[in-house]
Amino acid sequence: MKTITENNLTWVDIEKPTQKDIDWMKNNFNFHPVTLGELIPSSQREKVEHFNDYLFLVTYVPIFVEKKHTTTPIEVDFLITRDHLITVHNESLEPIKNFTEKCQNKPELKNKYFGPTTGHLFYWINEEFLNFAERQLIHIGKNIQRIEDGIFKNLERDMIKEISMIKRDILDFRIAIRPLHRIFESLNHKALKFWQDNTDLAVYFSDLLGDYEKAWNEIDNYTDTINALENTNANLLNDKTNAIVKTFTILSFITFPAMLVATILQINTKTNPVLGLPNDFWIIVAIIFLTTALMWLYFKTRKWL
Repeated sequence: MKTITENNLTWVDIEKPTQKDIDWMKNNFNFHPVTLGELIPSSQREKVEHFNDYLFLVTYVPIFVEKKHTTTPIEVDFLITRDHLITVHNESLEPIKNFTEKCQNKPELKNKYFGPTTGHLFYWINEEFLNFAERQLIHIGKNIQRIEDGIFKNLERDMIKEISMIKRDILDFRIAIRPLHRIFESLNHKALKFWQDNTDLAVYFSDLLGDYEKAWNEIDNYTDTINALENTNANLLNDKTNAIVKTFTILSFITFPAMLVATILQINTKTNPVLGLPNDFWIIVAIIFLTTALMWLYFKTRKWL
């Protein structure tokens, strides 16, 4: 449990909550038992609940897991009173660490973050989350650029799996960040009633929605880009496959008449016009060569080669 206090506001961050932490909140705040019961285990769905003297929010932060090459939503619970903001999460989060370091090392930022209400503090913490989410998108952009380079370096077949992995990562990111839209919209209705004497919070919450839309539009652009690259890759791969099939088909048609003639001329019958003649082998080879050349010339004049 980490605690930071400034301007009569206190932020308490609880990582991997235990029953001792739950008891501490129960003894020091007027939180409903149902609310505390949703902290262990996590509630598994986003929500904004307005009680008489506190707000309870369940949000998510998209975290990219490099080993799995995918993005996972990590739940963060907020319990907000008039002078306390408590964050509860089951995993270590980089944006929480970054926000803590800023508060500890930069007094001017700490003073800005903590005031004048816990609603403003909530805004700055979620700004850190959204900025972190945008930074998480950088690896998707780099991977898409790598896919584009690979496609036009004749590595279409190798790119099939890479494209599938990126599409999964984009889908997971969309799933992780989508609930934030409903949460920030709910804040404009429920939360503003909680801080009725601070009408400027509407501007802050609208800004959160704007930053969310910025991240959502960016992931939308990546979705369109990877779909376009997938279509391009598929078309190039199909063109290559068709070219190979065409080549083998033409070769079959060129060599088939020659092989047919050679087979007929090798039939050992009394009326065979070639067998038994001097240099009959070379005559058959010459006929095969001539037939192949004529077929090649025919395909060439038809512009099939």
